[in-house]
Amino acid sequence: MEEFFRIGCQVDEIKLMDLVLRRYHTLDCMKWLSVEQFARLVILALDSELKEKKHQEWCAMIPLMMVTNNYMSFEQYYDMISGKNVDMRPADVIMAEIDRKHAEARAKEEKHGT
Repeated sequence: MEEFFRIGCQVDEIKLMDLVLRRYHTLDCMKWLSVEQFARLVILALDSELKEKKHQEWCAMIPLMMVTNNYMSFEQYYDMISGKNVDMRPADVIMAEIDRKHAEARAKEEKHGT
């Protein structure tokens, strides 16, 4: 419920109505919904619209990704820009893991190099 009010404070009322009408075509069905149900529909509509915009952005980037041999799926791209793949562990734990992996890679190189 708090999410609804947080988003509601950021969205212009007319834009919100336009968004709901574009997705559901009429507000008649909305009058039977509870406030919580309506809020969940609005959040879903906002999330869906954001994902659609990001998909269009990703489609526009495909030629560049192909030229640079840096292709990623839409799911990978969306996770990257939405922050879903952000590692929330403490920095010292992450740095220790990086140091360990570098040490393993150096040991592997030395083993194969000699």
